[in-house]
Amino acid sequence: MDIMKPKVSVIMIAYNQADTIGEAIRSVVLQKAPFSFELIVADDASTDSTLGVARQWQERYPDIIRIIARPANVGLQANFLGAWAEAKGEYIAICEGDDHWCSPHKLRRQAAWLDAHPDCSLVFHRVWNHYADTRTLSLSNPRQPRTITLEDLARANVITNLSVMYRAIPSAELPAWISEIKLFDYAFHSLHLARGNGRFLPQPMAVYRRYSRGIWSGDPLRALRLALDVRERLIAHFSATRSEASARYAEAAEAIRGRLRCPEAAASPVRPSILSRIRAFISKFLPVPRIL
Repeated sequence: MDIMKPKVSVIMIAYNQADTIGEAIRSVVLQKAPFSFELIVADDASTDSTLGVARQWQERYPDIIRIIARPANVGLQANFLGAWAEAKGEYIAICEGDDHWCSPHKLRRQAAWLDAHPDCSLVFHRVWNHYADTRTLSLSNPRQPRTITLEDLARANVITNLSVMYRAIPSAELPAWISEIKLFDYAFHSLHLARGNGRFLPQPMAVYRRYSRGIWSGDPLRALRLALDVRERLIAHFSATRSEASARYAEAAEAIRGRLRCPEAAASPVRPSILSRIRAFISKFLPVPRIL
């Protein structure tokens, strides 16, 4: 394998995920791809055995795995951006340390689409949502159109981070404000879609682990403020070059401000439908998908 210039770089940021990172790494190194790829594990000074688990996998797959071990905690954004700067691939995929992929053909399928469509900036797919607290499953992106534009994304973020493969933007071409925002995944999706439309693949090829203590369910008001911040940055960024997208971001930002003006409603959980509850109950008896 040519580790100097892999076709795809996979970024895996990690912090205190010793219980899950082994499965995450396993799902990457077992990819069946007709090209070279690398896995960059960026550990943000974990205080558990996350780094040790990653090193054990690196001993088994030294031609694939590179480890960035932060001597001190730098935070989610800086850890990700540092790993992005280290990526050598033409394409970049994401798999965080508590998620995993469940298809061995994910990288091959996504890279093949980008190879065949040079005007395409990213490709993403359905994922299994795994609600760790209730041990239930659901599928993302029902009725998702196959093509996505920047204007579509400005209306709603439909791209799950671990499902995306980007046609990589060099770090030097990223805006300076990218290091100042918390929800940088939405910004990255947007910056790439400004360079060309994206493609949706309907196959579920990853498992996204969700927790009740997550940002949206654990502190919805803080999550709304972070969502507003990134949209305000995108409004300004695209105001001169993509006026329609900027207007769509502005509409979404105003809707968020409305929710912030009524914090009781913003914090109220959405009650699932009866059908959704039935599906959730049935899903408890299904195994979490993984590469066999």
